[in-house]
Amino acid sequence: MNWKAWVAASAISVLALPVAAQSNQVTRFISGSTPGGGVDVLSRILAEQMGPAMGRTIIVDSKPGAGYTIATDYVAKSKPDGNTVLITFNVQPTFGLVGPKLGFDPVKDFRAVGMIATTPYVIVANPNLPGANLKEVLALAKTQGRSLNFGSIGLGTPQHLMIERLKAQTGVDIRMIHYKSVTVMTDVISGIVDFSVLTPSSSAAQVKSGRLKALAVTSSARLPELPDTPTVREQGYESFISDGWYAMMLPAKTSPEIVRAYNKALNDALALPAVRDRLAKLNATPAPGTPEVLDRINREDTQLWRKVIADNKIKAE
Repeated sequence: MNWKAWVAASAISVLALPVAAQSNQVTRFISGSTPGGGVDVLSRILAEQMGPAMGRTIIVDSKPGAGYTIATDYVAKSKPDGNTVLITFNVQPTFGLVGPKLGFDPVKDFRAVGMIATTPYVIVANPNLPGANLKEVLALAKTQGRSLNFGSIGLGTPQHLMIERLKAQTGVDIRMIHYKSVTVMTDVISGIVDFSVLTPSSSAAQVKSGRLKALAVTSSARLPELPDTPTVREQGYESFISDGWYAMMLPAKTSPEIVRAYNKALNDALALPAVRDRLAKLNATPAPGTPEVLDRINREDTQLWRKVIADNKIKAE
């Protein structure tokens, strides 16, 4: 169903949680992003709209670190009463595929609420890195026999696996530096690492200011906000295209009534022109739908990244 259909179906109205989910506690949207990061910004947009619609006070609680596993683990072990909600992204299907064993199961310990939005990624570099775009950077590194340092937000994350796939395709020596917290952009700007993969919402302003250099975007077409940045497809890396997504989840034992309440409030919020305008500024496309759709996408992405890991023999370092 497209967004116009959502608008026609229902405008936002007060939607209280079932009695079992009502309490004096404040509802918290748990984000694994640092304040100002893509997940954090999206969480705040939704909290502003969904709180009044559900008759709840919703705050955003940031728990960054360890490749988003701190926030995810926290929600997995929270009471299934509707007061603790995970706002996550397409890192969810990669948890546990590479690296140490986790204290939670990324599938069994959660109930899907619904997709929030999709977004492309931007491959950004330190401005002093030789080469004007991704193809030139990789060609120069290979010709000169240089290694490149890539900063990822964590071992086994989609950003890490995308670059592992690129490394295998090109034969360029790319050394991975995995961050436990989302400080990678600062280190790219300072030149501690050569490049990284970030969302447009977190990196576009730095690109425009000249503190970062955009090498490529993973979308099928160039972004209006970065019109001079070519896509990876334009540069000859067809199979590298891999956009991200954001989603909402609850602890596994949450009742179906609470899940339905959140799904309706989320889809209603995504139909609002004001929300859609704010998402557009983040280069995010609203993706309203059912919990079943999110479950399917989660399964498909898990299979995709498991194959990437197997094909490229990726192991914990």
